[in-house]
Amino acid sequence: MRISEQKLFNNKAEGIGILLFLVLAVLPLVLGIIYALLYSLGVIGLVSDGFTFAYWQRALSDAEFWLSIGYTFYIALATIGLTIILSLFLSLYFRKELRHGLPGFAIYVPLAFPAIVVAFLFFQLLSQSGLFARIAFQLRLIADSSVFPELVNDPFGIGIIGAHTFMATPFFTLYFMNLYRQANLKEFRQVAESLGASAFEQLRRIVVPVLLKRAFPTLTLYTIFVMGSYEIPLILGRQTPQMMSVLVIRKLRRFSLSTIPEAYITAIVFIAIIIALLTVLFKSKNFSYDLDR
Repeated sequence: MRISEQKLFNNKAEGIGILLFLVLAVLPLVLGIIYALLYSLGVIGLVSDGFTFAYWQRALSDAEFWLSIGYTFYIALATIGLTIILSLFLSLYFRKELRHGLPGFAIYVPLAFPAIVVAFLFFQLLSQSGLFARIAFQLRLIADSSVFPELVNDPFGIGIIGAHTFMATPFFTLYFMNLYRQANLKEFRQVAESLGASAFEQLRRIVVPVLLKRAFPTLTLYTIFVMGSYEIPLILGRQTPQMMSVLVIRKLRRFSLSTIPEAYITAIVFIAIIIALLTVLFKSKNFSYDLDR
């Protein structure tokens, strides 16, 4: 009787690939976090005076720090919520149109734009001196450009949310269309229709739950991407409140060296919050997904 031996890797190439990933991607990240932690504790760095919690106390007692965390979560959740609504609408009601012709080509165009280009585009369109304000003035809808609604550099992050939604909606529209086909939801809807379910009930009870359940990992990762974005909130956001990425960079680049440990503390706490949320989400007993179907 031959006992099969379980291998850690299927082949040598897979083992080398994982090793390279750990060395080139994971190890620098871990070393960076360790460096930031030691710097924030005063063990190393330009302002090192020995081990201390003073920087942590100062950073965690700063109201701007907690306001920035709340603002970052608000922007990310508002963006992903709006993206889901638009993507589901397009993928379910314009599925045929988006497979060919001009709409099928146009849906790919926003995917080619870098974030900084989208940020400048929205600034030129939505600012009080931008294209939309000028059109409204020429149409005599407003008496002066200053009357135009404040859509960029505004306290509610309308420009930031709009720019991220513009970038994400085409991707998730195509993603939902692909999931719709892979999950054979057309056949499921036909069965539900034969059992007397209305079109709205088919969407509410079958299509939307299945799509969201299968897309949950990708939606979660994109939400984290929005929370860590830099170019768009830098150009379209205000000085206060700021998203976490902009706040960290601002503290790092100040003339005062005393704010550098605070920048590292801000980054460490933010990373810890993200890891904790991911752990809760992906280890929940009520959550399961299938990436193979």
